[in-house]
Amino acid sequence: MHAPVVGDDPPVLLQTAEHDGWTDWRVVPNFAGSGPYDRHITLDATTGEIAFGPAVREPDGSLRQYGMVAPKGAPVRARRYRTGGGRAGNVARGAVQVLRTSIPYISEVVNREAARGGVDGETVEEAKVRAPITLRAQERAVTLRDYEELARRAAPETARITCLEGEEGEHGAYAVRVLVVPQAVPDPGGRLRFEQLVPGDALLDRITRHLDERRLIGTRLAVGPPYYQGVTVVATVHAFRGVDTDRVRREAHDALYRHLDPLTGGTDGTGWPFGRPVQAGEVFAVLQRVPGVELVDEVVLHPADPLTGKRGEPTNRIDLSAPSLVFSFDHRVRVIGDGS
Repeated sequence: MHAPVVGDDPPVLLQTAEHDGWTDWRVVPNFAGSGPYDRHITLDATTGEIAFGPAVREPDGSLRQYGMVAPKGAPVRARRYRTGGGRAGNVARGAVQVLRTSIPYISEVVNREAARGGVDGETVEEAKVRAPITLRAQERAVTLRDYEELARRAAPETARITCLEGEEGEHGAYAVRVLVVPQAVPDPGGRLRFEQLVPGDALLDRITRHLDERRLIGTRLAVGPPYYQGVTVVATVHAFRGVDTDRVRREAHDALYRHLDPLTGGTDGTGWPFGRPVQAGEVFAVLQRVPGVELVDEVVLHPADPLTGKRGEPTNRIDLSAPSLVFSFDHRVRVIGDGS
């Protein structure tokens, strides 16, 4: 089978050709409850590998069959399944412009929205982190870490999930606030649109239902997006003699959008930390590392509303509250070069 397998329940229809025609097999999570006459199979969605039931030797030496095995020599076919490309299949809008096969009267094609939702299979290192949490939590959310892990399991396609203690409810009830950042693919040029960072109702409902079934009685649960603090950088830099100032300006803009990014920004490239302030000195260092920049003359920050576009007063530091992330909004860089 092609891999990875994505989608519906059941994820694949497997059939074997027998004397009565094509016979269906059912996909199960494991063979623990399968008898010797159950037409059960398991599917590894990451690799596309299908397995029939094993024969296990009992302590008395006998063999016990967990699930049937396809008759020897019987033709096997897999139908009605979908495959994806993992995160590599998440492409920006406008990136798909070629038809795989020609279609009459169709001259061109383009994706008007980004392709998203692709998730890579779990790695061994990720499993090592998840396994102890799973064994400790036992499908029950108690700590904030439990809520994060269970929320990621409910929606593995999300980009970021974090949990904070919310405001104490009535009668001292424990409150948990789950912040969800959806997966987003930047437009050409590496720019994110604000609407891409707002999770849809279906995604929030799925996470809420999953956590609601596993929370402790009396715990108040709130699932929603973080608050996005827009930041506009206004800077003046000097370029080395003979350097193309337009190129320096483009690369300076790219560096700012890359660093002040809620998904891939920050010092380690894993997304701007929740609640971390933005300081002019740090932005100064980012611009100074841009190829062709000789001197950063001035850096000023403006808080901005990404919905209305309204900017606040200039400052050297923008503080973010705990449930907040940064969002780059219309940076302005002036480059002074030869003759400027």
